[in-house]
Amino acid sequence: MRVDGSTANYSIFSTQKKSTTTGSAFSDSLDDFDQPIDADSSGDEEGGSYDFTHMTPAEMRDLTGDLYDSGDLDLAQVLQLQLSGVPLGKVGPNGSLIPFSDAEKSAYDNSSQDFLGIASNAMDDIESQGRAGDPTSGYQSWQGILSVLNSLQVNGAVEDEAV
Repeated sequence: MRVDGSTANYSIFSTQKKSTTTGSAFSDSLDDFDQPIDADSSGDEEGGSYDFTHMTPAEMRDLTGDLYDSGDLDLAQVLQLQLSGVPLGKVGPNGSLIPFSDAEKSAYDNSSQDFLGIASNAMDDIESQGRAGDPTSGYQSWQGILSVLNSLQVNGAVEDEAV
């Protein structure tokens, strides 16, 4: 069997960003996203078309797929955003995990989150541990996420404040 290098291969653990293809529908999807802040997309507002400070996890899941397809986020960053702050269940007797009911999952999935704050807090936590320079800490990944979210945020970017 002959294996040549022309076949694309992907690893679930790869942190390389997916390459952007010409004619990508990502830029078109920015105008079609179902939760824009202003219906007017004439370009008068600064920044992008999303309010990441008031977005539900369900909306973020949909958007991260587009950001991955466009090459703005890599798979690890998509997973970081989709799983950050997601509770797995409730603590039961003796510390056991009790999974959420479907109603509880739905309630969480449709409640507004501050994803800019989540990314900023994750970076702050890593900095407070003194691990910002550690390539295994995820700090650089969170920096990339924050940069992408800020570039798409309505009314300009929210700067990460240094303490």
